[in-house]
Amino acid sequence: MVSNMSIANMIISLVVTLAVVIGTFIYFYKKEKITIKPVLIGAGTFILFSQILEKILHFVVINNKIFTNPLAFAIYGALAAGIFEECGRFIAFKTVLKNKHQWKDGVAFGIGQGGIEAILIGVLSVINYLVMSNLINAGTFDQTIGAAVPAESLTQLKTILTGPSSMFLAIGIERVFAFTMQIGLTMVVLYGVRYRKNLYLLLAIILHALMDVPAALYQTGFFKNVWWAELIFFIYAIIAVIYIKKSKKSFEA
Repeated sequence: MVSNMSIANMIISLVVTLAVVIGTFIYFYKKEKITIKPVLIGAGTFILFSQILEKILHFVVINNKIFTNPLAFAIYGALAAGIFEECGRFIAFKTVLKNKHQWKDGVAFGIGQGGIEAILIGVLSVINYLVMSNLINAGTFDQTIGAAVPAESLTQLKTILTGPSSMFLAIGIERVFAFTMQIGLTMVVLYGVRYRKNLYLLLAIILHALMDVPAALYQTGFFKNVWWAELIFFIYAIIAVIYIKKSKKSFEA
């Protein structure tokens, strides 16, 4: 059985993630007069570079078993995410957004990119967990899902869903932190594009890779408690917020 606390935490994560993404958009739309185009381009860039192109690379790497060491695979995953997403931002601002290099445009792009990531990775995952939790509690999980999913995967899903309830609260918290960091990374790339300092792209790739390190450390078992990873995410998010606010002056120069 999936506990009521786990289900409650799933709902909290769902609501908090959507509220932060939508609330941030509304706030900057009213206060800074951000436009819709960079938001949509940001979302589209994430889908193209992260969910399509990067996934193709992962398919090749995994099927050819290029990385057999868990730590090496974690490093590869972090670098791949950084390269694809940051290069995606760079290309977008160099092409379709070549006339949108103001501070507010970077914020708008980050909201789009971070927002769609939060929805695809956070919100949809939670909805999926809620559906499966209801099936488990109704006693129809095996007969509904069993025919389409291997037995080993079914066992893993049940283990996740019947695990510590705090894990489901961590999903929403992590998505909020990641959303903030995506806006911050966008400002780094845009600053480099605006002032023709291409080294800022490399900096963004490195920062993005570092952003993925806490999750990788948890997945490889270095962190036994997920909240150590979330603590590092929290520190990253605070740094991102400070940078986003302070970077506004550099775009006015």
